[in-house]
Amino acid sequence: MRQRGVTLVELFVVIAIITVLTGLVVVPAYRSYIAARGPSDAAQVLAEDLALLKRAAQNGHSNEGASLIIVSSDPLVYRCHRGRPSSVDPNSALGAVLVERRFPDVTLEEGPIGVSTPLLFASNGSAQYVSGGVPASQHATIAFALGQRHGGRIAHVDLNLFTGAVSVP
Repeated sequence: MRQRGVTLVELFVVIAIITVLTGLVVVPAYRSYIAARGPSDAAQVLAEDLALLKRAAQNGHSNEGASLIIVSSDPLVYRCHRGRPSSVDPNSALGAVLVERRFPDVTLEEGPIGVSTPLLFASNGSAQYVSGGVPASQHATIAFALGQRHGGRIAHVDLNLFTGAVSVP
């Protein structure tokens, strides 16, 4: 009897089959993992941007402030500006964009801040918003709820309007 070894071509065929099978299992699982992390990652970035807006308002000129403007809630797109919209604060105007964020797989769920309601920061670090033409009480904490675009996990960012303190519970 003659012994026969494995040829290089046979070895490459086996490696290719194993690679394809691994890709069929690993890639979908990785995509699911990334999609599930979307709201949590977006919540962390939003918390950092809210802290940035607070610092920008504190370090800016008097009456300048800073604003979070929600461009779209589904998918979540927002801009952080120096200044405040003159329609809400006649002593200020929207200034330069500090940062613009887009989260294609994340939505901003219902809450007090949305496309038609900007979040305003004052030079003392406090925040407020105007709802129905009336400024909301600053002695409250508001929650931003960020969800996956097609259902699933929800992450939260809490903002104390009086102190401007931000937390991700």
